[in-house]
Amino acid sequence: MSVRSEARRHRDELGGVVAEYWDKPTPLVIGIFVAVWLLFSGLTLINPGETLLLAVAPTVTFAFLLAVALLYVGHERLLVCERGLVIGSFAPGLRPYVLRYDQIVPGSVVPVTGARRYARETGPGGPAQSTVRRNAWTRQGLHLVGPSPKAARRHRARFAALQDPPPRSVDGRWVWFAGTGSTPPEQVTAQIARAAGAAGAVQLAQATAAAPVRELSGNPADAARQLPGFPAVPDLRGREVRR
Repeated sequence: MSVRSEARRHRDELGGVVAEYWDKPTPLVIGIFVAVWLLFSGLTLINPGETLLLAVAPTVTFAFLLAVALLYVGHERLLVCERGLVIGSFAPGLRPYVLRYDQIVPGSVVPVTGARRYARETGPGGPAQSTVRRNAWTRQGLHLVGPSPKAARRHRARFAALQDPPPRSVDGRWVWFAGTGSTPPEQVTAQIARAAGAAGAVQLAQATAAAPVRELSGNPADAARQLPGFPAVPDLRGREVRR
C-alpha cells in the first residue's frame, strides 16, 4: 500500500498529510541482510547444481526471500495529518492504524530517545505488539496513549488481532509507540502540536508542545515517570513506586 493511496483513503476523516516520517532500516541493517545473502549463496557453491540454472536458482531465491523480509520489516511510517495520525506498516497487503486527535490522551504524547531500551523498561510484551511499532534499529520515536488497536483499524483483521495487547495505561487505554526514523522526535511532537492546535484539539496541542524529550533508561521503575500513562511499578510490599 503506497503512502499516497493510504492518505487518500483516510482524507475524509483525517484531512491532508502534514508530514511523513519513515523509520527505515539503517545501512548496517541492510548490510547484515546482504551479508546473510552472500553467506547462503556461498554455501550453495560448495555443492552446486548440475546445470547453471540449478546453480543460480538458490542464490536468486535467497535474494528474493531476504528482499521481501526487508520490505515488510522496513516499511514502518508515521503520517501526521490535519486531524490525526496514521501509524504502522505500509508494506503490500498490510494496513496502518488511524488515531484521531480526539482519541489521544492530552499529555501522553512525548518524544522518546533510547528506544532500544523500550522493551526492558516497559516489561513483557513490549516489543511484539500491534500498538508498538518498533524495530531493532529504532532509536527514537514518540509515545502516546490512545484508542484500542481494534478501534484504530479501518479494515477487517485476520491475523493482526493476535498481536493486540490488553490495555496497559492507568486509565484503561492503550499504549502506542511509533519510530520517527532520523528525525528528532521533538520535531515530530512539535509538528503534531501544531496540527492538533489547528484542528481544535487545544489541550492536546498545548501539552504536546510542552513535552520534554524522555531518554529511556531501561529500568521498569522509570516507566511511569518517563512514559505517561504507564502504571507505577509496585515495590516488594505491593505498594506503588512513583518517581
